[in-house]
Amino acid sequence: MKALIKHRFILMAAVVLSGLSLSSCQSSTPASRIAAHPAMFSALPPAQQSLVRQGRLAEGMSRDAVFLAWGKPNGAPYQAYRNGKNIERWYYKGYQPITVMNDGLYPPFYDGYGWGAYTPYYSSSTMFVPRNVAYAEFINGKLKAWAQNLPD
Repeated sequence: MKALIKHRFILMAAVVLSGLSLSSCQSSTPASRIAAHPAMFSALPPAQQSLVRQGRLAEGMSRDAVFLAWGKPNGAPYQAYRNGKNIERWYYKGYQPITVMNDGLYPPFYDGYGWGAYTPYYSSSTMFVPRNVAYAEFINGKLKAWAQNLPD
């Protein structure tokens, strides 16, 4: 009995801890990132500070400014060396809903008079697939290009 109570306690603790870790995955805003990194924000020029507060970008921004405005990119950044320049591209992902049609057969059933036939069924479900929705490209550490709402 004590072992059962101990296992339930461990399970409850794991559920509580996983709930706490999920709550830390909430989407962040420029304001919350600025509050978390005040020294990084105060090091930016005033014009960039204004853009960062609005979540907007401008050519020539540093990686810190883009992080404060748009947040951390999803996954490792793409890095290359081209024409004597270091190129780094940050990708931001979103989720696109797609509808999937499901079909199949219910197995035969016994209805008291005999076995019925296979019965077809059709249904649909929605899945969410990740896709790149934005990117920011840096050349030699300064923002050079960016785009949002990328086409499919």
